[in-house]
Amino acid sequence: MKKTFLINDLFWMALAAAFCYGGIRLGFGSFHAPHAGFMPFLSGLILGLLALADLIIGLANRWKEDKDDREIWANINWGKLLLTVALLFVYTLLFSTLGFTLSTVLLLLFLFRVMEPKPWWVVIFSSVACTAIFYLAFKVGLDSQLPRGFLGF
Repeated sequence: MKKTFLINDLFWMALAAAFCYGGIRLGFGSFHAPHAGFMPFLSGLILGLLALADLIIGLANRWKEDKDDREIWANINWGKLLLTVALLFVYTLLFSTLGFTLSTVLLLLFLFRVMEPKPWWVVIFSSVACTAIFYLAFKVGLDSQLPRGFLGF
């Protein structure tokens, strides 16, 4: 059995338990009248079930692949990973200033172009389409309050 997979599954189950505990402490409410703890509890429950399923499948198959645990980290492009984390940090800082639409389009433009280079027309279309879908889902569908930014959109 590979220790890395076992440790990963146990970590995700512990994190899921913490989310569920926090959700219960905040107050679960009901499906018709959810309280603040509803989404953390539900997210933790789903995460825990997925981690448990992965653990059971791994134990049943005994992680048959003969890969060394170190191979998991072998092909990571650390520069792109750190750049993405830094960009996500900047995105959260500028989200209120630039607004949801502009900041999300800029984030997706960067991610689609730098992480896996595609032609510009694909990058622009995909960024605008994804942002529009997110906007429709959160603003129109869920009636969320999204920041407008200094440009008014």
